[in-house]
Amino acid sequence: MENSFENALDFVGDIHGNAYKLKLLLDKLGYRKSDHSWSHPEGRKLVILGDFINSGFESKEVLSILKELWTEKVAYILVGNHEYFLAWNYYRSGTRVLKTDNHLGEDYKRFLEEFENDRELLINYCEWIYSLPVYLEGENFRAVHAYWSRKNEKHLLKFNNILKFWNELEEEKKKKSKKLKTVLNETLSGKMAVFFVPCRMEKPEQYRVKWWKNLYCKNLNEGIHTNRAVKCPDIPIDHQILSDFEPYGENEKPIFFGHYWFQTLPYLLRNNVCCLDFGAAKGGYLTAYRWNGERILNANNLVWV
Repeated sequence: MENSFENALDFVGDIHGNAYKLKLLLDKLGYRKSDHSWSHPEGRKLVILGDFINSGFESKEVLSILKELWTEKVAYILVGNHEYFLAWNYYRSGTRVLKTDNHLGEDYKRFLEEFENDRELLINYCEWIYSLPVYLEGENFRAVHAYWSRKNEKHLLKFNNILKFWNELEEEKKKKSKKLKTVLNETLSGKMAVFFVPCRMEKPEQYRVKWWKNLYCKNLNEGIHTNRAVKCPDIPIDHQILSDFEPYGENEKPIFFGHYWFQTLPYLLRNNVCCLDFGAAKGGYLTAYRWNGERILNANNLVWV
């Protein structure tokens, strides 16, 4: 789905509840707040790539800032898997899911404690998330939280906000189909390699893959992305391990995404592939790319705090 977007966009990776770094980055990028209104002197706009809540200690303040930027049309905001899981559980289970002793578990305990005395505000944020898209596409760029493919795009463009997805998922259940659910999971959590370990045949191993690379016939260790050391069988990636996959082409328009938590100084994966998650909430960098319409990305346009 191509829309008309400006060619002066600042793509921002996973904030994960770190309001301090968000404010530093906004200031470094030139965004200013005066009289309760946000603006940029050059008319630039932000694209927030999802996972802006959780992990850090300041999700409430992050939500406040982003909602203001969104309301004032200074930012486009995409849903990541952390926002999605929270909103989905609220949609399905109502207000009881927003208590700290619920089945969301330890992952959301710190987040929910921030709203312990302000449940109505949290409900408003959850319902705001319903309206947000899972990807953006302009004439010269794509943006998504975790994974994009041409095969998935035809499904995404029909339901590009969370509430529309959920309504369609209910219809899909009646047809005993899981296609749209798979598309949504991949878009928000990444494309997965799936294989069985011989000593644990009852449950498969699953790892996110480096979908910007041509993976077939590569060794499994080369193709998966993890944030910890893992032992993988010494086998090539084939269609059984990684089904229905095509790598992101070198001639495709630039794509911006987050989710993968690279533990290094920010860098470009390729001249048309830009991941912007460098672990802001875990001692890493909150990272942005200052884009001005270029088809070939330039590492000098990366900005981080």
